[in-house]
Parts: sequence; structure tokens; C-alpha cells
Amino acid sequence: MMPENIKDVFELLAKYNTMTNKDAVDVLEGLEPSKLTEDLGSYFGSILGLLDHQLASDIGWLRALGENVPDLDFVLPLIEEYKIERLPQKELHWKTLSEYNSVRVEVDKILERVVSTLSPDHYSASIILKGRRGEFTYITWRILLHLFNHHTHHRGGVSTLLDQLNVESNFSNLLWRG
Repeated sequence: MMPENIKDVFELLAKYNTMTNKDAVDVLEGLEPSKLTEDLGSYFGSILGLLDHQLASDIGWLRALGENVPDLDFVLPLIEEYKIERLPQKELHWKTLSEYNSVRVEVDKILERVVSTLSPDHYSASIILKGRRGEFTYITWRILLHLFNHHTHHRGGVSTLLDQLNVESNFSNLLWRG
């Protein structure tokens, strides 16, 4: 079935993202905890390092959306407890898979709520964000697409690291989720 509007596409992406993140954690729970934090040579070092970066980025983008889209102001109190600081490349915000997963589950719920709350018109709205590199204008749907693409990118990295450990994984099939 063809989606009626862009909102339908993002609702599917959010649902897929939640289920695929759960699938990834299910696979990772079968590993020795030391394998999750072992530096396997990726940019973020370990499997948990990749996941930590991905989750910290999500929280940053959710904060930006909550601060700049009036209908999304509900996000800010939900992420208030997650004080994300810029850490050295291989330092972790969440030191264990359990710590990571408890936040991941909550953030995925917030992402699903964000995409269901936005009206189709909100997806094309511009947002001006001020950051370390200056002021930029972004379109809401592009921020969300970047966010979900970022997940796919880093789950691919996790999958590659699992391949190196001879652990079977498949986090790629949106067709099974639709």
C-alpha cells in the first residue's frame, strides 16, 4: 500500500527503528559483556561505543526538536534526565548494555510519539538551529530522515563488528516490518 503522506513514511520508520533496536539488543544480550566494550577498531571503538554515540545523538536531535517545534515541547521533560555531554571519542554515557537499553527503549517511544504528533504540514516546516558551527536552517523531515539514516548507518557498523565476532545478525529488513 502506498503511503498517503510523509507522516505515514516516518511512522513506519519509527516503528521499524524501535523493533530493530530491540532485535539488536536481543542479539547483544547473548554476548559476554566484555565483548560489548572491547575495542574492535571502529571509530567509536566498541559495539557499545557505536550504540552510545547513536543514542546520544538521538537525544540531541530530540532536544533541538523539542526546543524549536511548539507541538513537540512535550519532549523536553521526557529527556530532561539525559544530560548529554560531549565526551572523548571512546568514552561512554551508558557503561552497560542494560543501562543503554533502558534509555534506548524510552527514547524510541519518544521518537514514535514525535512522528505521530507532527502534522503532515509540520514535516515541511523550517527550523533554525544554533550550534557550535553557527546558525543553520533545516526542514523537519530532513532532520528526521537524518536521524533514522544515522541509526541504519551505525546498526550496519554494529553488524560488521558482530560479523568479526562470528555472531549472526540481520538488522536491515524493513520489508518484514511493514
